Amino acid sequence: MNSNWTPTARRLMDKRLWILGYVSEDFPGDLRAIESLRQQGSRIDVYADFAFQLQPDGQFTGQVNNLALQEAIFGTASLILFHNFNGKTFDPLPLRSILSSPASQRNCIRHMIDLIPPTAAGVHVDFESVEASYRIPFLTFLESLRATLHDRGLLLTIAIPAKRSEWEAPGYDFVGIGRLCDSITLMTYDEHFSGGSPGPIASLPWMIEALDYAIRYIPHEKLLLGIPVYGYDWSNEATNMVPMRNIPELVLPTSARTLWSDPAVEPYFYYWRGRQKHTVWYESELSTKIRFGLVKSYRLRGIAIWRLGYETNRFWQGITSKLKR
Repeated sequence: MNSNWTPTARRLMDKRLWILGYVSEDFPGDLRAIESLRQQGSRIDVYADFAFQLQPDGQFTGQVNNLALQEAIFGTASLILFHNFNGKTFDPLPLRSILSSPASQRNCIRHMIDLIPPTAAGVHVDFESVEASYRIPFLTFLESLRATLHDRGLLLTIAIPAKRSEWEAPGYDFVGIGRLCDSITLMTYDEHFSGGSPGPIASLPWMIEALDYAIRYIPHEKLLLGIPVYGYDWSNEATNMVPMRNIPELVLPTSARTLWSDPAVEPYFYYWRGRQKHTVWYESELSTKIRFGLVKSYRLRGIAIWRLGYETNRFWQGITSKLKR
């Protein structure tokens, strides 16, 4: 345990169970995540603000969500998230350029430190699509970042892909990441994603396989289980993401019958729009509540919700009854 944590970092590290929520915007002026923070702040221990996008020169574009930061003054710790999402995809190119030399890594870390507001508890790294050949440089980068943050009493936290074997996402060395980071979100969602074929967002067997793999290499008390609060609507047209809270307004007008997949432990339904067949898989209040059980059985640090503002009040009731008793 770091003896010189800032008061905010120390308060968070002293909590046995974390409920983490991601704060992001789908469009300018999207306040749904902020509303969740305001309404559920007493249940949210920490949020990660999807703030800064990495550029190939090691600098960042974006800004801190100041509305979220104001909420954080009332007791929810804040992490500032750095990512390589370019609006369409997680882009490996800027990662290649910053990981290619120690100097560019140092330069990038310097920029990160400059962007952290003084009240934040630390940093959340969401660098996705790290390629196999950058496995070691990525660890070196995390090691330097950790040293720099820990010197300032700040936390290094990260989101990593759910994998079930060494061959999936080989750019991520779970042992090294587990050693270097203070908390680790396992992104147990998008088993089926918008670009692929319809299927469960995070079937229970898949989630358990990913957890079984992760806890072989990462200390269980550092792991946060990724909880999706959305679904996808697949058809011959572009796939749409549907927040959990918007599922009823899709079901009602189409009089679709919601079905339950026993193997996936997740609901789904079909509906027609004209001649176009739509397939929707999604996480519901019931399916997420069942997944909360894994936190206790695996003795995890908590959950990480992608993302705040998609969920319903009943979802929070499930958290209270299963986790926050």
